Amino acid sequence: MKQLKMMENMKYKVGDKVRIKSLDWYNENRDKTNEIECGSVYFIPDMKVFCNKIVTISSVWSTTLEIYHIKEDNGRFNWTDDMIEGLA
Repeated sequence: MKQLKMMENMKYKVGDKVRIKSLDWYNENRDKTNEIECGSVYFIPDMKVFCNKIVTISSVWSTTLEIYHIKEDNGRFNWTDDMIEGLA
């Protein structure tokens, strides 16, 4: 029940259309390994193809981390609030 309660408090829900942060954000914040630390999850170079794109939240995971998966990458990457600009 605790996990369900945490998921209810997450910013985005399954089915929400959100915009991934911009390529400018990526370029301005990446480190020398071209990654951006977003909590204990990293925005990695392979994710930048989604910059400024509108995507659909396909699943929400809330355990020790609050993680989203998106339909457009078939759940390949872990996404966090820090990587998302907002609702589209």
